[in-house]
Amino acid sequence: MSGFRKKLAYRLFGGQTSEKILAKRIKIFVLIGIVFIGISKLLYLAGVMPLHNFELIIPTLVVIGSFSLYCGDAKPWKQLTRYFGIIALLSVFIIDLVFWGLQPIYAFTWSGFIIIWLIGMKNKLSTFDRFRKILYRTTLTAAIAILVFDVWTAFGSWIGWGEKSLAGLAAVYLAQIPFTLYHLTSLIIVPPLVGLGKLMIKVKVPVSAATRVKVRVKAGVR
Repeated sequence: MSGFRKKLAYRLFGGQTSEKILAKRIKIFVLIGIVFIGISKLLYLAGVMPLHNFELIIPTLVVIGSFSLYCGDAKPWKQLTRYFGIIALLSVFIIDLVFWGLQPIYAFTWSGFIIIWLIGMKNKLSTFDRFRKILYRTTLTAAIAILVFDVWTAFGSWIGWGEKSLAGLAAVYLAQIPFTLYHLTSLIIVPPLVGLGKLMIKVKVPVSAATRVKVRVKAGVR
């Protein structure tokens, strides 16, 4: 059993070179993000989230979208990291369709998630940056993303079901405030995700070091 675990650990975290190990670990980080997004939707449907409107989708999209990720030269992985947001959200789209069918509000929720992904990609952070810098930028971006998403989807609710007047629009946004405050609690997932990203890139890199060499020269006798 220990031999199996060693082989599994090598396949997941090992490699022939530091570059390959790094690419492999970032692939795992991206896949974890996709799983988080799918699980978040399922947990929300099951009603087991700690607070109403608490979710993992937006923080995950922002954190992974904020990083410039290298997954090697293979074309499929390049496409996955480039279009991670769309690919990860496919599970959300499918779950929505299966449980509720095609609804008009999806024009705003689905487009809202894609907007969030694009907002995250504007950061272009490096996983090698200092933890505090990454955490500050990603948390701020995720907070802005949640506000943008809630404003956009509340507008969609007004378009679909609200009273078509400025007073009706104001009423929708006032009613949205408690839900947005609950939604902002989702930011607590940002530090663990950023920490996981930093942990995954810790790869030993061989470095050549200069050494002082002492040379003794014996005087020859002529």
